[in-house]
Amino acid sequence: MTTHLRTLAPVLAVLFLAAGAQRSDAQIINEIKAHIDHSFVIGDKTLPPGDYMFRMTADPAQSIMIATNQHGTNVAEFLVRQSIADHRPSHSELVFHKYGDAEFLSKVFQSGSKNGVSVMETSKQEARLASQDQQPFEHTEEQK
Repeated sequence: MTTHLRTLAPVLAVLFLAAGAQRSDAQIINEIKAHIDHSFVIGDKTLPPGDYMFRMTADPAQSIMIATNQHGTNVAEFLVRQSIADHRPSHSELVFHKYGDAEFLSKVFQSGSKNGVSVMETSKQEARLASQDQQPFEHTEEQK
């Protein structure tokens, strides 16, 4: 039995290290500064154009992103899940779904990483538009 444990210990250590490396890479680590020149919706909040900061909560076990305005006021907290981009962005990116004049934040990616987050909670307004068979136009805005 002791021989099996000695043989299994390095394998388990590698598995745990690999799982930990995936977890830390799966989230947005740094704050993302964004200038958004149009109003947009997160959840059921419509936010005006302006400068915003997007960051994950301090607890890595939680999947909550916080958006604050240029005054540092918390304007939105929303649930997110991991999303993987089809490319590695050289700048941070915000992805929006646009229906007519209404834009809904959909995904956030940090520069240099294919791993980002997507908004889990669809707003009532976006759900209504989608149920009317309206197709969103998806567009990405690079942040420098």
